[in-house]
Amino acid sequence: MKLNKSNVDAIALTEKGQAIYRDTDLIGFAVRATTKSKVYIVERRNAGKLYRVTLGKTNEITVAEARKKAQTILAEIANGTYEKKKDTQEDNPTLNQAFELYLKHRKLKALSVNTYNHCINTFLSDWKDKPIFEIGKKQVFDRFLKLSEYSEAQANLTLKIFGSIWRFAQIHYSTDEEPILKHNPTDVIPAKRGWNNVKPRTRHLDESSIHTYYNAVLNYYTERSLYDDESKNATRDLVLFIMYTGCRRNEAQTLKWENVDIEKGLFVFTDPKNGDDHMLPMGDHLFEIMKERYSRKQGDYVFAISSLSKRKKQHISGAGGLLEKVGQDTGIYISLHDLRRTFATICNNLDYGQYTIKRLLNHRSGSKSDVTGGYVQVSLKKLRLAMNDIEAVYQGKLNCFD
Repeated sequence: MKLNKSNVDAIALTEKGQAIYRDTDLIGFAVRATTKSKVYIVERRNAGKLYRVTLGKTNEITVAEARKKAQTILAEIANGTYEKKKDTQEDNPTLNQAFELYLKHRKLKALSVNTYNHCINTFLSDWKDKPIFEIGKKQVFDRFLKLSEYSEAQANLTLKIFGSIWRFAQIHYSTDEEPILKHNPTDVIPAKRGWNNVKPRTRHLDESSIHTYYNAVLNYYTERSLYDDESKNATRDLVLFIMYTGCRRNEAQTLKWENVDIEKGLFVFTDPKNGDDHMLPMGDHLFEIMKERYSRKQGDYVFAISSLSKRKKQHISGAGGLLEKVGQDTGIYISLHDLRRTFATICNNLDYGQYTIKRLLNHRSGSKSDVTGGYVQVSLKKLRLAMNDIEAVYQGKLNCFD
């Protein structure tokens, strides 16, 4: 129909969603009705790009005024000269724009931000400059299948991250007058195939490998071992630290001296993954390692990069070189998180109670189904005893695998 005052006035608001009433004379000019209002719009695709422009509410401008605005904008779109005004609601952001806004609004830990950046920059880099709402179900499903050939876990993670950013963008860029009513394209994955069934990893050091691996780490030396500064044996000590404490990689490598009580032999991990500060005593061997490192202290970090480096002093990042070398020497290839899993296995095999194990691993107790956990307090004395027993297992002085 041709839009005029009488038939625009006759258009009813919707009970849900939206309805578009397009003008038959001026292609691209329309009225959009929602549950709360009616607005004049321009909706036109040119050179592969979709333009949506709100001209004004039907009770605020006349049909003639809206039509005149629409003619001007449609001509500019066709000529490639149209630019949306800065004060106009942007409703078709690129993936990169939506991602940056997502990071700005969400309170994510540094490790999560790194994971998000890795997934977007590595596996979705060719989508970054595409309007996020124009990335369709077929593209998403094809990318999911392709990534699944590389890594089923990575495919799940990457597309779930994309889906979260898409949902955020849909809510952020929608308005009552101009809602974004498309379906999340990642919905196609559970509908057509289902997310990949990735089994939890169970890899850890067992009775046949624990002493071999431990001794290889203990005797790991590099050229840096000859220097008498804060970086000496930093990688080796980081790995031993994770073996003896079971803490997460990021918590270990970013540990600062301000969180170490070298007199009492205590660590305090502030704002870890679950948000609860975590106080942990040192076992005897780890205490000796930390006192040795403290004697060379120069900067903020316990496991520091060489002070001779021209870079700003910072912590080491991971232990890839050690893991690879020890793997070559022993035939045992594991990750730092596998050492955390080994720590938990040793705790369990030593018959420490579930609350002691949760406390050592900084897993929360006291869920709605575990009322007792909210009352149980585990003493530092008992935790230190457990830490020494764990060291003894690694050192071959105590067997927990019978």
